[in-house]
Amino acid sequence: MTEPTASFFMVVPPGWARLPADEAHREELGTIVRQVIANALPDDLPRDRAEPLRQEMRKRLTATVVEAGDNGATAVYLPVQPVDGFTPPVSVIETEVDDESDEAPEQVIAQILADALPDRRDQDDPGIREVDGGIAARTDTTIRRADPGNELPELGQDLPVVDDRQVVYTIPVPHRPGRWVVMSFSAISLPDADGQLTDALVSLFDAIMTTFRWTDVPGAEPTTLERRLAELGGAA
Repeated sequence: MTEPTASFFMVVPPGWARLPADEAHREELGTIVRQVIANALPDDLPRDRAEPLRQEMRKRLTATVVEAGDNGATAVYLPVQPVDGFTPPVSVIETEVDDESDEAPEQVIAQILADALPDRRDQDDPGIREVDGGIAARTDTTIRRADPGNELPELGQDLPVVDDRQVVYTIPVPHRPGRWVVMSFSAISLPDADGQLTDALVSLFDAIMTTFRWTDVPGAEPTTLERRLAELGGAA
């Protein structure tokens, strides 16, 4: 489950962790990273093998989250424990941004969806979604992350070509005009891999987003579902 940031919460699957990425929460990040690594390493692993692994895992995980924070993210969600021996190659980046324009949320969303139209996977999906009773934009694209033959021909035989399936929810904060929350899902796969797994992971992310709830809407009493989700996932 996950502790929320700002004015919302959502529930994530067992084995996932929310890692705060902003500089103000570096100490909390360190604590969570230590817990994640402690849960990941077997108890019977000899100390002389465990310590180098622990240090390398801490270094890589912290660097990944800090880099996301340096790029504006407020948190990174990662599956940190395998399920049936499998840890999916996915992540969710949480970002909060301000829009200083005077455009209504509907206008901003229309522009986001128009910009994404050329690369949209499903041309029949308009991309408009409802998140906690409000309008949101959902875009779904695939980006070729590495094309060694074109980018680094001298290393082309050594670098894999990978596809990055990106699903992004852009959500206006209803009680804070100009404030937006962006939830960006990423799933890495080989181009010739079976797309059913990636589709299933995208469906999982869509299911996670159905639990997204605002927590500080003025004058609004929480519903029974929201109270239960707050018990499971925490509330700000």
